[in-house]
Amino acid sequence: MSSQQEDNTLGLWMQDEWSIFRNALPLNPQRIDIARLDGGFAYSLIDNLLQNKAFELPVAPPFSVAQELQGLYFEARASERVRGHQPFGLGFPLFLSADENGETIAAPLFIWNLSLEPHPQHIGRWSISRKPFQKLDFNRFLAAHWDQASGAGLAARFEQILASGRMDAGALARACNEASEMLALNNPSQNIAVTDTPSVQELGRLLQQPQIHWSGVLGLYRPHQHLFIPPVQREEERVSPPAHSLGLLPLDPYQAAAATALFEQESVLVTGLPGTGRTHLALHLLSNALSNGKRCLIVSPRLPALRLIQQRLEQLGFGRLSFLLRDTAQDLPLFTEIIRASANAKEPEVSYAPDEYRLLAARAERLKRKLDDSYLSSRAFVFGPYNWTETVGLYLKSIRKEGKEVLSTQLNAQDYQFTYEEYQQFTQAIASCQRLLGEAGVLRSPLNKLHQGIFLRMEKEEALPFIEEKTEELLSRALSLRQWYANRVNTYSELLSAHYEQYYQDFARRLALLNDRIAESYGRFGEAFESAGMGGLKLKSVFSGNAREILETRQAVAAAYAKLQADFDANAYFEYGFQPANEGRDIPAVKTSLDGFGQALARWRSGLREVVQDEILRLSHKTAHPRLGFQGQVLELEEGLARLLEQVNESGLYHLPVSHKSLTIPKRQRFLDELIEQLEVTRRSLKGFDAFYDWQNNWLQLKEGARRLVKALIKGRPDNWQAAFESWFLDNCLSQAYKAVLPPEPDNVRELAHTMEQFKPLLLPHSLMLWHGRKGESLRRLRRQNREAYQWISGKQPEQNPLTLRQNLRNGVDAVSALMPALLATPQVAGECFAGTGFFFDYVIVEDASFLTPREVRMLRELGRQSVFMGNALPEGPAFVPPAYEYLTKESIPVVSLYQGHHRFPGNLLQYQQNDGPLPLGLGEPSTFHFEQIDGRYDEQTEANEEEALHIIGLLNKIEKTPQRTYPSVGIACLTKGQRDLITSYLLHIKQRRSTGVEAIQQLERNGLSVLNLDELSGQRFDILIVSGALGTIDLKGSMTGHIHRLKGYKVLESLFALMCTAEKRIHIVNSIPLPALDEMAAMPDNREGFLLASYFKFIKAAGGQRREAAAAIMEHLPDWMHFGSPYRQPLPFLEEVGQHLQPYLGPGRVQLGSGPAPLKIQASGPGQTPLFITPDGFLAQAPATDYQWEYEQANLLEASGYRPAPAWSADWWRNPALEAKKMASLIIRLEQPPSEEEE
Repeated sequence: MSSQQEDNTLGLWMQDEWSIFRNALPLNPQRIDIARLDGGFAYSLIDNLLQNKAFELPVAPPFSVAQELQGLYFEARASERVRGHQPFGLGFPLFLSADENGETIAAPLFIWNLSLEPHPQHIGRWSISRKPFQKLDFNRFLAAHWDQASGAGLAARFEQILASGRMDAGALARACNEASEMLALNNPSQNIAVTDTPSVQELGRLLQQPQIHWSGVLGLYRPHQHLFIPPVQREEERVSPPAHSLGLLPLDPYQAAAATALFEQESVLVTGLPGTGRTHLALHLLSNALSNGKRCLIVSPRLPALRLIQQRLEQLGFGRLSFLLRDTAQDLPLFTEIIRASANAKEPEVSYAPDEYRLLAARAERLKRKLDDSYLSSRAFVFGPYNWTETVGLYLKSIRKEGKEVLSTQLNAQDYQFTYEEYQQFTQAIASCQRLLGEAGVLRSPLNKLHQGIFLRMEKEEALPFIEEKTEELLSRALSLRQWYANRVNTYSELLSAHYEQYYQDFARRLALLNDRIAESYGRFGEAFESAGMGGLKLKSVFSGNAREILETRQAVAAAYAKLQADFDANAYFEYGFQPANEGRDIPAVKTSLDGFGQALARWRSGLREVVQDEILRLSHKTAHPRLGFQGQVLELEEGLARLLEQVNESGLYHLPVSHKSLTIPKRQRFLDELIEQLEVTRRSLKGFDAFYDWQNNWLQLKEGARRLVKALIKGRPDNWQAAFESWFLDNCLSQAYKAVLPPEPDNVRELAHTMEQFKPLLLPHSLMLWHGRKGESLRRLRRQNREAYQWISGKQPEQNPLTLRQNLRNGVDAVSALMPALLATPQVAGECFAGTGFFFDYVIVEDASFLTPREVRMLRELGRQSVFMGNALPEGPAFVPPAYEYLTKESIPVVSLYQGHHRFPGNLLQYQQNDGPLPLGLGEPSTFHFEQIDGRYDEQTEANEEEALHIIGLLNKIEKTPQRTYPSVGIACLTKGQRDLITSYLLHIKQRRSTGVEAIQQLERNGLSVLNLDELSGQRFDILIVSGALGTIDLKGSMTGHIHRLKGYKVLESLFALMCTAEKRIHIVNSIPLPALDEMAAMPDNREGFLLASYFKFIKAAGGQRREAAAAIMEHLPDWMHFGSPYRQPLPFLEEVGQHLQPYLGPGRVQLGSGPAPLKIQASGPGQTPLFITPDGFLAQAPATDYQWEYEQANLLEASGYRPAPAWSADWWRNPALEAKKMASLIIRLEQPPSEEEE
């Protein structure tokens, strides 16, 4: 066993149910120190046990001890009646220690199963005996604790010791000494002795050193070996489907869904209230499995459930294939005899044609598959909790309001998944957006530019001041920056204009001076200044002063001309090309060039304004005029804007980053103006901030698909947004889920029903012959593999030792399961006999699974290739969930629930609502219900009410025989174990004293009289149920007992469910709870247990008095957690739409929508006409699967009422509802004609 498994299993012995294996000291109830019994009984008992023989020891203990023995006896009998085993036994010796938390461990090492019986005549006298079949076991909890703490392997060692089948004094001493040595215990006595169990005072000293103490304690030691079976590691194997899925019994649709799930899944959990047919389903599965050659193990922790299944198998004819194993040691001898008889049995005397069986099975299976294809295509869930037919109805309802084309032309269907979760998200998005959209123009609001975090991470009261503060701060900085820009640009413009003007003035002045000098030279020298050659002038200048002056003047003009040209070319602000003029010597050319330059300079001067403007437009720190020294200031302007943008982006004000790619100052100015305008617009728009915040906060949380959807709706402007969305969404959903399946032929259901009528009588003889043929092969295989087990089965080696019998069963389980392919067992028997053998049953069917532990569930799953767990349905909400259900849920086991009631328990408040109708009242006959208010005193010490007990004994004496001259079965249900024990003791004393009425009591017991506690009622059925409330006042002041709060205990709600499903014919409540207290409890539905008990008592009281209105009021005001409605609704939207479309074609009042399996009916148009009922997609059921025999019978019932069926095919209605309405109206007109008229 793995360490994790050990930890989980050891956790059980901390629970009250298994606590005796941890602390058996008689300081706790239902534990008796054997040393307290009379005389030397303890020594005699131990001596007889260690002689390994059967014995019977009389004992007459003191009164107090006799009362404790009586309590143990009653509890042991109840356990045997409910669980199938008798747990009374002796734990000896005790291991004393303290755990890591300092809590006491006083665990027995070995446990001898014993019998306890009262003396038939003398009260207070008892006999304790041991039968040959009663077993000896060791405390596996303790062994696991030891192994976990020390790794000593004592569990395996004790298994070896017990395998010998004997435990004498020497073996016991050796086992204890061996354990002491391996665990280093302080074991002062090396020999067996019998001592008193330690007192509280002695315990503190003894616990200081772990030791074995030779004390013995009588108590109730439940079988626990099966809890320590290690998990099985088996290879994954594909489970082959059965040859056919047919069974002997008809099913309702929910049972059919459960059967289908089992055929498809490895494990299934089926839940349902009592009366919903869990046992019926199990029998159907068994009949199918046995006819397919499958071996089955049926398990339940409650013996009544197994007995009921066994009885029903007998009634169906499968009795020879089944056997119930309640207790390994007690039942194995009889089981061995039956196995041997079965192995030697002759061929069953049945007559049937195998070929006909195969033909009918194949035909039925073929028809069923065809019908399944059609049924499942329309009942498959395609839209969350809605199946195909329901979804078509929702679609038809929406397109009457808005068409699908509003969105289909705007949205791409490939962008959506069309799941129900997506639909819910979009529905919420549409509702929220439509509510917030209003007339505020939020989609075009400038506030859309604000950062998303403002709306997602800030509250409205926080966001508005944040925006106002940031915009004010940034706007102030932007305005200052803009003013700075304006000033700097203006300064630059003035400086540039001045610079250009200076440039003009400079060149204009130099040009004028040069022109004046040339003109003056002409005046002084005349034409000679222009015409004389430079060579001649140089020659003449030697001799002539005038020539020398002309030469000097011309040279000066040439130099000035060259200087002007050089200066201009070095800093030209406009284009002009000076003529060479022979280096200034050609005076006419110089004059012409200077005239042209003057004109060009004048033209440039006239356009100087535009030049300056152009320079401003391309101003940047790179293009700023270098002669102005303004680059630094321009760079500061650019950096100032960059800093402002950085502040804007860091402020978290706007969603998109504010940036620009402008290079010039004017463009940056324009961008700054736009930014200022954006900030100002933002501030002006804050008047509608509250509405916009709500919108944006919602909008930003939507997914992109939802936003596109809402935008499309805003653009399309339908009157009904939701209807437009649903039309488009559901149409795509249906298109995505559509499967092209042909509708069934009209006669397929009838043909299958007739085939099954012929097939079912052949199923039993086929099964009997099949298993008779298989037993020979299994026995031959066993003889080859294990001769000892074969000889055991064949009877050649008689054996009565329970250990040997069990081992032979384990070795020959393959052959045994072929002889008995429907074995019934309790969980402990299943674990002891089959776990770990390597054999796997084909099916493990478990009833009352809610009473299992997770370890038992795990073990049972591992015993079979497939398993189905059946258990009580429990209400949803904050209630106790059985650990077995929690375990199966964690293992992802699918859950199927049964919702159709098949059996009516009088007075039961827990019933499934049928078709959304009211819960049935069912008061029954006046003699069905009786309620008596006794007001007896409740004794909190004994947990009993003596007055109620005596009154119930009197009621038993008044029970009359049935017309068949037999007594009815009677059950007495008690709310406390003390009351159960008190009533049982009265019955025992009557028999011991042979008091008046003893014959009636004995006859009632032969017919099943049982006195049971509340938690022992599951699966019990009685003709008459007497309920003893027991609880009541405790003193003359009328103080109510505090024990009433125990109703909130573990599993009490499930026990109350069982209480209301126990009586078959009559209920008699004997009550001492004050009526005002009942009224108070019935007014608190949140206190579920108290409310349910009080409501049940009040209902029986009202029904017993035939106060129909009071009883009806109780039923009508039951809380929601008591309503178990089916989630598989009738497709009312589809039927409503069909009715709406048919209304114009038929007369008023003819289309009627009600309840029942066929809600939509078309009433006859007149006398002699036939009314119709509409079948959605040809079927009446709505569950995930259906049984076609049920469909056939339901249709027959409706036809017997005068109705004829008319199918409505949802796929056709989806495609074209208008056309389909016309076609269906025409069909109705034809069908409503009487059959004879149609034939004519």
